[in-house]
Amino acid sequence: MAKSTSKPDTLGIAELAANLAEAQDLSKARAKSILDGVRDHIVETLLSGNRVNLFGLGTFEVRATKEKMGRNPKTGESIKIPAGRKVVFKTAKGLKDQM
Repeated sequence: MAKSTSKPDTLGIAELAANLAEAQDLSKARAKSILDGVRDHIVETLLSGNRVNLFGLGTFEVRATKEKMGRNPKTGESIKIPAGRKVVFKTAKGLKDQM
């Protein structure tokens, strides 16, 4: 199977809410409210230093990054990139196997 070079369609919160509303017999506003609540709770959990595991989908967690040297692509000048934190997502085995 050949890989496509074009970007796939993106499904945003509004489209997810519409699909959820139809599948679960909810109003679109209620479905959007639920999705917004889930998103907000995931962010709060990550900010408190905990991981979020969505069974069958994957795990979100915050990881520390080390300070490192980088380059400004325009000027070639070396710059110091400070240590920080980033959110990473590890795909669940079941989802990987389906890909």
